[in-house]
Amino acid sequence: MLTQLFLLLFLGACILVVFENDLVRCLIFLGMSAAFLVILTYLYRAPDVALTFAVVNSTATTVLFLAIMKKVGVLKGDDTVA
Repeated sequence: MLTQLFLLLFLGACILVVFENDLVRCLIFLGMSAAFLVILTYLYRAPDVALTFAVVNSTATTVLFLAIMKKVGVLKGDDTVA
């Protein structure tokens, strides 16, 4: 029962990622879907995979997306883009 709940939450977060227009909200929904996936892998008794995925997704992926959005000029407060 708990597994089905997190599968539905994961699916809902993935759908929100696809249909969201704002990139910052899209990044938030992407993080939510990754968190649900980490919980699912832990529930399937793969804590090493869950821990590795959590570390990689929470640090590398999020920082990389934020750096790219800052470089492109999507984030507010950037006056380098003409």
